[in-house]
Amino acid sequence: MKRLRDNQYFHLGLMLLVVISVSILLLAIVLNFQSFMTVVKTIFGAFSPVISGAVFAYLLNPLMNFMDRRLYPALLRRKMAEKKAYRLSRVLSLIFALLFALVLIYEFFSMLLPQLTESITGIFNNMSTYYADAEKWVLGFLADNPTLSAQVDKLMEQFYQFLEDWINPDLFGNINSIFTSVTSSVISVIRSVLNLLIGVVAAVYILWSRDRFLAQTKKIAVALLPQHRADHFFDLGRKIHRVFSGFIIGKLVDSLIIGVLCYIGALILRFPYPALIATVVGVTNVIPFFGPFIGAVPCAFLILLVDPLKCLYFVIFVFGLQQLDGNVIGPRILGDTIGISGFWVLVSITVAGSLFGFTGMLLGVPVFAVLYMLLSETVAERLRRKKCPVSTAAYVGLQRVEDLKNQPEQEENRSDAQSK
Repeated sequence: MKRLRDNQYFHLGLMLLVVISVSILLLAIVLNFQSFMTVVKTIFGAFSPVISGAVFAYLLNPLMNFMDRRLYPALLRRKMAEKKAYRLSRVLSLIFALLFALVLIYEFFSMLLPQLTESITGIFNNMSTYYADAEKWVLGFLADNPTLSAQVDKLMEQFYQFLEDWINPDLFGNINSIFTSVTSSVISVIRSVLNLLIGVVAAVYILWSRDRFLAQTKKIAVALLPQHRADHFFDLGRKIHRVFSGFIIGKLVDSLIIGVLCYIGALILRFPYPALIATVVGVTNVIPFFGPFIGAVPCAFLILLVDPLKCLYFVIFVFGLQQLDGNVIGPRILGDTIGISGFWVLVSITVAGSLFGFTGMLLGVPVFAVLYMLLSETVAERLRRKKCPVSTAAYVGLQRVEDLKNQPEQEENRSDAQSK
C-alpha cells in the first residue's frame, strides 16, 4: 500500500479523478442552477436561527471581552481561586453584555415607536386630503390631454368590473383565501418569534463556549493540516475576523450617526415625520452604496404627499448627507477595513443581493473583501516565486513578460538612491 501511495502514476490518476469529479459537479450546478440555489436557500433557512445567534454573539463579543478583561483581574485581587474567578467573570460578563443589548434595544424602540405611531397615524388621518389633492392634480392634467383621459376611463372601468367580479359571485371563496392568507401570516410571525428565541439561546451558548469552539477548531486544523498550512489557517482566521468586525461594527456606528444627523436635519428643515424618515434612512444606510437611495425613495414619496417643495429639499438634503457619509464619516470610521474599490463594492452588492436578497446586500461586501484578500495574497506569493514585481503599476503598458525581469532591480536601485 505504501509503494502504491509513492507511485507517481497513482498521484496523477488520483489528481485526474478529482479534477473530473469537480468538473462534473460544477457542470451539474451550472445546468441546474435554480434548483441548486433553492437547495442552498433551504439549507440556510434551516440554519437561520443558529446563524442569527452566531451574528448576535459576534456583535456582543467585544463588549463581553471588555468586561471580562476588567472583572477577572479584580476577582483575582480578592484572593479568589483562579478557576472560580474565571467562571464568575465569564458569567457576569455574559449577563452584562446581554442586559446591555436588551436595554439598548428597549430604549431605542421606546423612543422610536411613539413617534412612528404618531407619524403613521398622521399619514392615515390625512389620507383623504392627500387623495383629494392627487385627484385634483390628475383631473386637471387629464383635462388637458383628452386621449389620455379616454385611456384612463377605460382602465377605471376594467378596475370596477374586477371589483364587482371579486365581491359578488365568489365572496365566500375570497373570504376563504383571505382567512388562509391571515393564518399563514400568523404562522409566519410565530415562526419568526421562535427563530428569534432560538437565536438568542444559540448566542448565549456560543458566547459561553467561544474559547472551547475556537480551541476545537484549532485542534482539528493541527490534526489535519501540515504545520505551515495550519499556521496559514490561523492567520487567515485572524484576517477574516479583522475584516468582518471592522466592517460590521463600523457600519453600525456609521448608520447610527447618519440616522441622528438625518433626524436633526429633518427637525431643522421641518420635514414631516422626522422620526420615521431618520429611522428609514439610518437603517437602510447599513447597506453599502445602494442604502441611502433605497431609504430615500419611500421617504421622498411621503413628503411629496404633504409638500412637493419640501420633497425637493429632502432629495437635496439626502444627497448632501450621502456625500458627507461617503467622503468624510464613512472613511474615518471604516478606514481601510474592506480594502476594495467602489467598483467591486458595487459588483459584490449586486451579485450577493440577487442571490441571497437583503442578507446578501448586507454581507456581500465583507465576504467579497475576504475573497479578494485571499486572491491578492495568492497572486502576490506566486509573483514573488517567479521573482516578478507585486505592484500593479509595474504591469501598466506591459507588452512582454521579459520586460518584468529588470523591474525589481530598478525598484531596488530607485529605493537605494532615494535613501542616499
